[in-house]
Amino acid sequence: MYLIKNAIRNIVRSKGKNLLIASIIFVIGLSCCIALSIKQAANTAKEEGMDQLNITATISYDRQAMMQDMQPPSEGSEDESSSEDSREAMREAMQGQNLSLEELQTYAEDSNVNDFYYTSSLSLNSNDDLQAIESSSQGFGGNGGGGMGGDTEIMFTSGDFTLLGYSSYDAMSDFVSGSSSLSDGEYFDLESDDQCIISEDLATYNSISVGDTITLINPNNENETFELTVTGIYSMTSTQGGLQMSDPANQILTNTAVVDSITATSADNSENEDNSSYLESTIQGTYVFSDVAAYEAFSEDVYDLGLSDEFVVQSADVTSYEQSLEPLNNLADYANTFLIVILVIGGVILVVFQLLRIKERTYEIGVLSAIGMNRKKISFQFLSELFIITAISMVLAIGVGSATSVPITNALLENETTTTDTSSDSDFPSGMGGGQMQGGPGQSGGMGMQSTNYIDEVSSATNLTVVIQILGISLLLTILSGGVAILFVLRYDPIKILSQND
Repeated sequence: MYLIKNAIRNIVRSKGKNLLIASIIFVIGLSCCIALSIKQAANTAKEEGMDQLNITATISYDRQAMMQDMQPPSEGSEDESSSEDSREAMREAMQGQNLSLEELQTYAEDSNVNDFYYTSSLSLNSNDDLQAIESSSQGFGGNGGGGMGGDTEIMFTSGDFTLLGYSSYDAMSDFVSGSSSLSDGEYFDLESDDQCIISEDLATYNSISVGDTITLINPNNENETFELTVTGIYSMTSTQGGLQMSDPANQILTNTAVVDSITATSADNSENEDNSSYLESTIQGTYVFSDVAAYEAFSEDVYDLGLSDEFVVQSADVTSYEQSLEPLNNLADYANTFLIVILVIGGVILVVFQLLRIKERTYEIGVLSAIGMNRKKISFQFLSELFIITAISMVLAIGVGSATSVPITNALLENETTTTDTSSDSDFPSGMGGGQMQGGPGQSGGMGMQSTNYIDEVSSATNLTVVIQILGISLLLTILSGGVAILFVLRYDPIKILSQND
C-alpha cells in the first residue's frame, strides 16, 4: 500500500510531465477505440445481416472455368490449326450445361436444404394480335430449342417473349420481395395448363384485359401455336436500367405445368413431323437455407451427391450482401492498418518518455535503495505510476471513443461508399451504371443492371469486446514501456548514483 501511495504522490508532484504522458496515452487509446470500433461494426453488421438474410442458392455451369481450360491457342502459334477444334469443344461443352429437374431434386434431398422450388422458361413468338414492346430475333439469351449455330459464334434462336413458369408461389421472388405486385385480376392457378399473368406495360401496349386470350408461337415452327388465358396483370414497382437483352415487360408469367404442357406438345409434333423444331425449356432450381452455415455445408455436400466439378453452387443473396459490405470492409482494413501504426508509434514514444523519466530520477532511485528498499519494490513503484496514468487515460479514451465512434464511423463510411460507388461506375462504359446483374421478375441471369445498395450507416460500434481489447492494449503498453524502466532500475548501483551526485 505504501508503494501505491508513494506512486500517487510522485504523479501529483510531477503533474506536468505526467499530464503529457497521459495525453499521449489518451490519444493512443482514443485512436485504438475508434479503429477497433470500426472493425467491430463491420463484424457485427455482417453477422447480424447474415442471420436475418433469407438465403437461396442455385447450381449453374461454371462456364468461366471451362473457357479457361479450353482456351484456344493464340494466333501465329504452332497449334493454331487446332484453334477450331478448341472452339468446337467449347460449343459441345456448353450444350450440356443445364441440369435436369430430376438431378436438381436429388440435390434438394440434402439435409441442409429447407425448401426447393424451380422455374422453367421458354422463348416464344406471338401472332399479329400480340406485339412485343421490344423484340429481338437473335442474341445471347433464352433458348428456343434451335441449339448452337455458326462455326465460330455461339448464337441462340430467341423469341419475342419469355414464358416463365413457377413451381410454387414462393418461387416468385420479385412478388415476395414487393418489387412486383398484382395490380388487376388474380394469380394463375398452379394446377392449370392455360393461365398466365402479364405486365401492365404489355397489357396497355396490346389493349389486353383480364380474361382475354393470347396466342404464342413456336419461333422454330409458325404452325405450332399455344393459347393462354390472362388471369391477372402485374406491375413492376422497381425500375431497372442499363443494358438488357429484352424488355422485362415482355415476360409472361405462369406455372411450370403450362411450360411442361407446351414442351410436351411441341415434342409430340416434332416427332410426327420428323424435324427438330421442338421447344426445350430451361430449368433453374432454387434451394432455400436457414443460415449461411447450412448454405456452405450444402456447397460441399452437393458434390458427394454426384454433382460434377463443372458446376458451382452460388447464392445471389450472399453475394449481394457481401457486396453491400464492401465499403465497411474497406474501412475496417484501413482501421486495422491505422491501429498497427498507432500502436507502433505510440509504443516507441512511451518507451522514450519512460527512459527520460528514469534518467531524471536516478538520484531518487539511489536514495530509495540506500534506505533499504529493494530493486523489485522500486521497479513496482515506477510500474504502478505508469499503470495509474494509463488506466485513467484509457478510461477517458473509452468514454470519448464510445460517444464519437458511431458518428465518426458513419462519416468515414459515407465517404468510402461514395468512393466505392464511383469506382464501380468507372468500370462500365459511358452511360452504363455500375452494380450487379439482375433479371426481370423472378428470373435470375438477366442482363439488367441494378446498383448495389451499400451499407452506409451503423447504429453501434463500441461494445464490450472493444473495451476488453483496449484494456488489453493498455496492459501491453504498460508492460512494454514499464518493462524498459525496470531494466534500467535493475542496472543502477545506488552507491555509485549517490557518489556521482555528490
